[in-house]
Amino acid sequence: MRYTRTYLFLVAILFCWGFVACEDKEEKTSEESASFQEKNAQKFSQQLEIPSNKNVELLPEAKTATANWMAYLTTKNEIERLENFTFQEVVDNSNNMLRSITEMQDSIPEKFQETPIKARLNVLLTKAHLLSQEAKRQQPTAEDIQELSKDLYIAFGNLEVQLNEVFVKPLEELELDERIRKQDSLANLKPDSIPNLKFKKKK
Repeated sequence: MRYTRTYLFLVAILFCWGFVACEDKEEKTSEESASFQEKNAQKFSQQLEIPSNKNVELLPEAKTATANWMAYLTTKNEIERLENFTFQEVVDNSNNMLRSITEMQDSIPEKFQETPIKARLNVLLTKAHLLSQEAKRQQPTAEDIQELSKDLYIAFGNLEVQLNEVFVKPLEELELDERIRKQDSLANLKPDSIPNLKFKKKK
């Protein structure tokens, strides 16, 4: 009987200890979560640091070709907004960004159906997925949001470079066009407009 009481007493002590330890662990986890939120709340209210010098200006021909590409125009607007977004705004808008880039990849105009452009779009979509995944985490970090947003911004600039490339002739073609232009100009000259050239006789 004495052993039974002792056994029950020990079990009760162990149960109480386990209960208290569980409460301490939950309280510690709660405190850590609150501390994380407080630490990042100020950071997430700050503006992103986006390299504005990475902007790419489309050529007039490229602007005309993209004028009716609605998914591109939507994505361009979303990307440009990153320049003034806070970290929290990036998190809140990450799904819209991913959706617009996905629609962009699904609606490439015939003029831009080229391998380099598709490759740049794949990179852009991958960056958007990574940003969306980070934004959906229970505790996203400002450092990762910053880095992924910058990568996305740069990836879009690289895509626009490729869009311009469609309308940039190779150097060889430009030189050929210039030679043809000069030949056409000479062919159109009137005979009497060409000065008489006097050659010295060799002695």
